[in-house]
Amino acid sequence: MYLKVLGWMCILIEVIVLAPSIVPGAISALASFIALLILVISIVTIKTGNLFYFKVTAVISGINIFIVNDSLRLYGSLPQVPWEYQVSFSSLFIIICGLSIYYAKRRAGAMKNSQAV
Repeated sequence: MYLKVLGWMCILIEVIVLAPSIVPGAISALASFIALLILVISIVTIKTGNLFYFKVTAVISGINIFIVNDSLRLYGSLPQVPWEYQVSFSSLFIIICGLSIYYAKRRAGAMKNSQAV
């Protein structure tokens, strides 16, 4: 039950963080850090065996980072934002999602093996 509540809270916070991502300046940078932090927290919900919460959080976070956020979006980002910041943040998102998917597949395999015995 705790992990379901945590999953829904992660989704809710990700949706709320979309609003400050549009505002230019430091607020959008703070919103992008919060989005990544919530994505990392949502990894805990994989323990339920249900990837729904993580997948929804990852999709909303990806939309936030690649489309909505004014300093990180792929097209039309602010000109004063260095490309190193954009690349590092995007690669950090991809690494977190990749490691989480690997962990989820490994955990799902372990759960199948324990149920077969």
